[in-house]
Amino acid sequence: MTREQAATGLADDIREDAPDDVRRLMAERAPSPGERATAPVLGTRAHTDLFQYWLSLPRENGIPEASDFNPMAARQWLPEMAMFSLASPEEIPHRLVGTGLAERLGFDATGTNLLDFVDPSYRRQCSRDMHEAGYRPCGWQVRYLTQYPSGRMAHVQSIYLPLRGPAGQRPRILSLHDKGEPVGYRGPSKKPSFASEIARMVWIDVGFGVPEAAR
Repeated sequence: MTREQAATGLADDIREDAPDDVRRLMAERAPSPGERATAPVLGTRAHTDLFQYWLSLPRENGIPEASDFNPMAARQWLPEMAMFSLASPEEIPHRLVGTGLAERLGFDATGTNLLDFVDPSYRRQCSRDMHEAGYRPCGWQVRYLTQYPSGRMAHVQSIYLPLRGPAGQRPRILSLHDKGEPVGYRGPSKKPSFASEIARMVWIDVGFGVPEAAR
């Protein structure tokens, strides 16, 4: 089976309410290969704790509603959290950015498009993978290289969990990011660069399966 055929087959597995532009994205390319899991395997204990909190939320429609996410219940993780809207395959804006993330980025990224900061080599695939998490739905963990505007480079581990948007709106993605292991310094830049290298990827089955590319 070709990669294009695999992508077309996977597009049939996603939620029936997926918009046409999302279906085109999913038919265009398959999700990234990765490991299969039923719980977080990367990151700190906080990733597991956030996942357990996510599991504890009402899931009448398969995944929690965004309105059921309570920032106060998650306040111990908030500095390192972000929330995204899957507005379109080209636009994944930050809805919420924790203070710890903002400090490392050197600015508050609320309202900015995540894809503007993703390395061009992975940008379109990142959108595909984010939409897999939101529309299959499933959890997703990634270990990747980040360069901050300060020039600091680090291997960061992140977890992404789907939330159902309000009626008529597209899914949202709740995420938690560790501070990362420093790996060097490349000199200051105007904006961060995410995922120029990806070291490990994990797809987490939350009841709807994971991509066929998962081992």
